Amino acid sequence: MAKDYFLASGRWDNVVLVIDLEKAIDPANDGTAKAVVNRLRVTPDIEVDGKTVISSGQPITIAIAPDYKRAYAINHSGRTRPEAAAAFQHGHAGTVTVIDLKKALDPASNNTLAAVEGYIETGGFGPTGFAITADGKHAALAHAEREGDEDGGRHISIVDLATNKVIQRIEQAYGKPGFPCPPDPVPHRAPDPKFGCFPDTNGVTISPLGGGTIFGANGGTDDISVISLQKAIAGAAGAEVARIPVQAGGFGISTSPDGKLVAHASRENAQTDTPGNTVSIIDVEKALSDPAKAEVARVLVGTDDKSVPTRPFVAAFLPDGKRILSTHFRSNNIDFIDVEKAIAGQPATIKRVELKTPGGEPSRPRGIAITPDGKYAAITGAPKGKPNSSVIWIVDLASYEVKGRVTEIGNESYMIGAFQAP
Repeated sequence: MAKDYFLASGRWDNVVLVIDLEKAIDPANDGTAKAVVNRLRVTPDIEVDGKTVISSGQPITIAIAPDYKRAYAINHSGRTRPEAAAAFQHGHAGTVTVIDLKKALDPASNNTLAAVEGYIETGGFGPTGFAITADGKHAALAHAEREGDEDGGRHISIVDLATNKVIQRIEQAYGKPGFPCPPDPVPHRAPDPKFGCFPDTNGVTISPLGGGTIFGANGGTDDISVISLQKAIAGAAGAEVARIPVQAGGFGISTSPDGKLVAHASRENAQTDTPGNTVSIIDVEKALSDPAKAEVARVLVGTDDKSVPTRPFVAAFLPDGKRILSTHFRSNNIDFIDVEKAIAGQPATIKRVELKTPGGEPSRPRGIAITPDGKYAAITGAPKGKPNSSVIWIVDLASYEVKGRVTEIGNESYMIGAFQAP
């Protein structure tokens, strides 16, 4: 029988962590690290002033191949010197670490690079989102930044996963902020009123409709890019076919199991740093034919008060396609949304769950991974702090109850993936 595992980013600890679901839901292990199978190094050693040190890659996103043979850890700052990443976490050249999932489960891989197959040079700065096509042949990679700056990201890369090479760079359109683009100077960090020209795409997801369509959550322009996958792979002109405005710049974005809908979490506005509090539901066919009408629902999440900012981080469809799970960094809770009711304009919150850390700190939920059978979700969170300060919550998707909390999950753990193995 196959077992369920999660692979979580450890960000500032420069590791990814393998978590055993069975151990995580054992009541005896609640609030401990006993479900952690391995801590995998994913960034290489570099030489700094004659000394060998571990580079500060900031692995923030995890993507799992459809066949569960490989995983991809997106390193926001690649092979950066630790002091450079600590001084300013943005604007560094990125890499993607290719991980052998069989080796990831081997005890000999613990605290080593043994599970690493290689690295993908992204050719961009501040990479974030990474979405794999259903056939496992290609991936869409988002770059949120330019060299030295948090703003300035304006392309999506297409990666050939057979060669682990970037084969195309799709330039995205400027936004329409009401002033000339690009701004001079380009904003160094958010918030800044001169954000709004560069899309600064964070999360990406792919629908099979339209011959394959990439959707990008644009943190800089408060909208969603709609990109033809076929044109992107071919490097053809006009690959970006539309933009869909949303409440605020997003990070986590996902596609429904049937490919017909996309869910987008409106995290914050980069000009003002104002957090959002909604999840947008996008109709994929309308995004391709009539993008002005593509947003078919905008759901208030994390609160019942429209004036309360909740900073939604990720919106993820559950495998049944009937529900969306969203995480809210500011309000320290998660919502389960009824998709049909949301589209009908009816009250759609099925359940709101407060997440609590074992130590009493704010939960600050971020990433979501869901087991293939749709029974459990794993959610990353806890404030940025010291090494091993993050937490994972395991939530039963039938009862909406927290069934376990796993501690010592890196420092500022972001995204997480699910996979199965014998």
